[in-house]
Amino acid sequence: MDPIPTLNAPDQHTSTLETGSFILRSLLSDIPLSDGDATGVKITCVELWDENLYVGTSAGEIVHFFRIPPDPDDPSGQPSFIFASRLQPPVIQSTGDGVQQILLLPKVGKACVLCNNSLSFYSLPELSPAFTRLNLKPLNCVWVGGLDQDAVEDNSHETGVVVMLCLRTKLRLVRIGEEPVKIRDIEFGGCLDTVRRGNFACAADSRSYALLDVVHQQKIPLFPISPQDEEPPPEIGPPPRLNVPSGPTHGASRSVSTTSGRQEFDGRTRSSSLGIFGGPQKELTRPPGSGRHGFDAPESISRLQSPSPRPRPGRSGPPAERPLSGASLFSNDDAAEKALPPIPRERSTSRQPSPEKSKTSTPLRPHIASPTPTEFLLTTGTGLSDPGVGMFVNLDGDVSRGTIEFSSYPDSLVTDGQGVELSAMSGENIEEGFVLAVLKRIINEKPQIGVEILRWDVDHGEGAGFREWLSVQDLVPSGTGEGEDTPDLPHVGIKRILSPAEISITAVSAKLAMKKLTLAHDDEGKSLDAKSISNREKEELGLASRFCQVQGRNVLWINDQIWWIVRNPMVVRLDSRLQSAQSAVCGGPLQPQREKIELLINDIRGQESRTEADFFGLNYIRQKAAMLLFMDLVIRTASGIIVFEHEIRTTEEAMFESEIDPRVMINLLPVLQDEVVESPQGIWIPGGLKEIIDQFLEENDVSQMPVDTSGPFGDNLLQLMKRYLFHWRRKKGFGSVTDSQYVFHTVDATLLHILLLLDQQNPPGPASAGSVRAELNSVVDHGVDCFDRAIFLLEDFKRLYILSRLYQSRKLSSKVLATWKRILDGETDLGGDFLDGEGELRKYLSKIRDANVVKAYGVWLANRAPKLGVQVFADDHSRVTFSPPEALAILREGAPGAVKDYLEHLVFGKKQTKHAIELISYYLTIVLSALETSPAARTSLAETYQTYRALRPPKPTYRQFITDNAIGDEWWHSRLRLLQLLGSAAGEEASAYDVPTILDQLRPWEKELVPEMIILYGRLGRHEEAIRLLVHGLGDYDTAVVYCLLGGGIYRPSGHSSTSGGSGNTPTYEEQRTLFSHLLREFLLITDLTQRIERTGELLERFGQWFDVQDVLLQIPDNWNVEIFRGFLVDALRRLVRERRETGVVRALCGVVNLRAAAEVGERVKELGPTVEKVG
Repeated sequence: MDPIPTLNAPDQHTSTLETGSFILRSLLSDIPLSDGDATGVKITCVELWDENLYVGTSAGEIVHFFRIPPDPDDPSGQPSFIFASRLQPPVIQSTGDGVQQILLLPKVGKACVLCNNSLSFYSLPELSPAFTRLNLKPLNCVWVGGLDQDAVEDNSHETGVVVMLCLRTKLRLVRIGEEPVKIRDIEFGGCLDTVRRGNFACAADSRSYALLDVVHQQKIPLFPISPQDEEPPPEIGPPPRLNVPSGPTHGASRSVSTTSGRQEFDGRTRSSSLGIFGGPQKELTRPPGSGRHGFDAPESISRLQSPSPRPRPGRSGPPAERPLSGASLFSNDDAAEKALPPIPRERSTSRQPSPEKSKTSTPLRPHIASPTPTEFLLTTGTGLSDPGVGMFVNLDGDVSRGTIEFSSYPDSLVTDGQGVELSAMSGENIEEGFVLAVLKRIINEKPQIGVEILRWDVDHGEGAGFREWLSVQDLVPSGTGEGEDTPDLPHVGIKRILSPAEISITAVSAKLAMKKLTLAHDDEGKSLDAKSISNREKEELGLASRFCQVQGRNVLWINDQIWWIVRNPMVVRLDSRLQSAQSAVCGGPLQPQREKIELLINDIRGQESRTEADFFGLNYIRQKAAMLLFMDLVIRTASGIIVFEHEIRTTEEAMFESEIDPRVMINLLPVLQDEVVESPQGIWIPGGLKEIIDQFLEENDVSQMPVDTSGPFGDNLLQLMKRYLFHWRRKKGFGSVTDSQYVFHTVDATLLHILLLLDQQNPPGPASAGSVRAELNSVVDHGVDCFDRAIFLLEDFKRLYILSRLYQSRKLSSKVLATWKRILDGETDLGGDFLDGEGELRKYLSKIRDANVVKAYGVWLANRAPKLGVQVFADDHSRVTFSPPEALAILREGAPGAVKDYLEHLVFGKKQTKHAIELISYYLTIVLSALETSPAARTSLAETYQTYRALRPPKPTYRQFITDNAIGDEWWHSRLRLLQLLGSAAGEEASAYDVPTILDQLRPWEKELVPEMIILYGRLGRHEEAIRLLVHGLGDYDTAVVYCLLGGGIYRPSGHSSTSGGSGNTPTYEEQRTLFSHLLREFLLITDLTQRIERTGELLERFGQWFDVQDVLLQIPDNWNVEIFRGFLVDALRRLVRERRETGVVRALCGVVNLRAAAEVGERVKELGPTVEKVG
């Protein structure tokens, strides 16, 4: 038979978003339930072990399939099944529900099959009859199971497996091994379900639940399945005894032949091994008035203990297990039992029902599950359509936690997961606990059947709001119901299989597998070819497939289909929520629903990954949620809407948390798309993310979006992207960033582009703190990974100063200076933040070490701004220094106009006066050139003389006057320096300048350069001419007086002196008298009579000691009033009297000295006495 393929459930109902905790995946469909033309055959039970699938049908057959694993080379492949065999278990009666149970015991290689209340044993995996040596025949049985779940979970190595057989009047424990071995019987008739944990088992009959200790024969009656089954409490009597037979007895066996073509069993035929199913026993004596609640005991007794059998000598405890074989194993009583009827649909009417119970009602089937090793979950209710209640009891029979409520009474249920408390205690990954119940409910006034999912591991208050509904109505064609009352409801069942299986959820790999992003400006020449992309995608799919595997232990059957019902992987569940939030209408164009997306982000915020799949899944969900929020901003921006600030901040936080590759965001923005750079392999993102990006670009033409930075584009997107890119720049150097070279190239280029766009709105000028321009400077100063692209952008935006800062970050000094030179030469720089350009260039030259660059740009600066250019060569603290001769040579060759400034630095700054002679010649050239070429210069000088002469004393000296009233012309300042050098160089090396030659050069401009002529006349000793120019040419009378006192040195710094001959000595008194005599004559020649009288009187009064009275009287006009020079005459007469008296005193003192000398000579002669000298 050809393999039956496994269907992919999402392909069958793609419109359904799988947002719930559990999802359905097809295990097998279109199962051939009947070998003939029989109709209405349904699946009744399913079991899966190893690679074998066993399907029980209502036709009393077991269909066996073998599973073929998927192709290992196909990551998304699904297993397939091939038909293996079809088995019809032997039955005692032909009518019933078909195959009711398939209980696999892989530990011993056996299987128990219950079909039409007939139990048979088979060998695994082919289901061949077991125990053929014992010639076993089918046994009347209501239910089989009761495997110790603790032993199953602990994988105990105990020999054999103990099962519980629910007979008509008792429970029988049998150990299945090489042979079946009876352990004991427990008086609990009509058992319909039981779950065992160690020594304890929770059992249920058609009315109530009870807790059994199967080893020590203890029992606790619990509660009824329905309140209608409650009986008034009986009188308390002595505890009943559980009759545990000590051994089997012989007896006849009857058999009921079937009318079908199956094997018939004759009651007269003896079986040699069926004694394990019977033994002599008597009816248990019931206390008067007792009700049938599991055990025959009043409910007021919380725990009843049966008397232990009388122990044999030397032994204690329960009866020993003994293998049973031969004809002696038959029990007459049990063998004579009639075939069991099907499970009754109506309540037993053995008692007289109350009026309320007289109405016909469908009995509620008990359900028992054990979610934890110490708890049992039991269901109760009042009717099939009424809400059901799940109650939890512990091994003491006490209620252990709050109840859970079902929408209606379940048809069947299973539990899944060990719960958060137990998983936390065990140190394993947190696993939530769920209850999956198949039930019917009314939805939109129509009956529906499906799976209701509840949490059992949370308190009632915490889990009260959790309730999910997994509909199965759309998985089968309509009109395939199971009855006339519900013609549209399919037959549904659920079961927990023995061995879990790995199930591949291909939706996980489809979302997480990396795929190549298609860029808006994708360069086909650089991108991978289709074959390379296909191979890479196949590899990525293989890597992601390891996250697709989930463990399945629960199966759901619907008519002729079998489905896995597995936990919905977190990534699928959350992605389904995002899909529901992608658009306002399911399947419509992208219109992200911000409220739903923000709710999901808040739900997963702070959630930690417990597995590798969770880690990648959460990252994907965060990235997709952030992308949808960002798309919402782009769509609203394209519509001209300015988004609220809190929505932008929410999107920003989502982007920060998602750590999504910024290139993905940038690819959606016009203007900035070209900044995206990808590696030769391209940009690879999760497939689910690529899907919505492709859909967005297909539905929206972002190139048509307005890109006005002062509008929504700037407010909504550029500011947001600026902050996000700054966040990514801080990740530089992190090894966790994939394609870091291309990512940070894109980040820097885009950030620079955004800042340039935003800065266009700002006025020119330097950056202020916190401004966009300051951020732009910071980005460039700290370096960018997109150096070439940054140069292009800055050139394109005409931001030359920022470009120079970019070069500075790479220490490209020559390019920095070249860029500054472009700005200073007049090229457009829209930033306008290179204010003191020449000063910045001069400072920068002092910081670099390349002598050639410093020389070249120093000369260029010296030609442009000589004073700044000279500082480059004169700075002793710069990294490149030049000696004065070397600097002069460079400047004379490359910047002659700056030589004068450098000489000024040497002469006035470093006091190297040896260069003063050359500097004087520069000054003369400048001044004389200005006088020759500029009438305005000549007029300015003439006006200064007129203005100064018009001033009334006291007035400053002419030198001070022209300094205080200096103009900005260079020749003016050169003249001031010339005067300083000409008048202050006496006694220094500069005194060697050629005075006659300079005088000849200045003689044509004698009237314009009066101070210069005065200095030169003084140098030549031509004092009369110098004094005449001071008095009549300048009218600087105070300077004329100083000239007489100093002997000609008037324009020089303090501390220097000169003489009439330039000897450098202070002039003598006689020389000063001569000079003052010349000055008096010039004062007497002043044309203004008032000035003449005032200046002459002041001169004689202040400096009368240098004048002779007689000479003065001879020169002063006779018509002058004596009062004009009265002070001079008084001082002169006083001086004469003083001199005469001083002369007399001196004469007297000299006489005294002579007398003393004569006396001393006499005394000495006397002492020596006469001296005789002989002559000849």
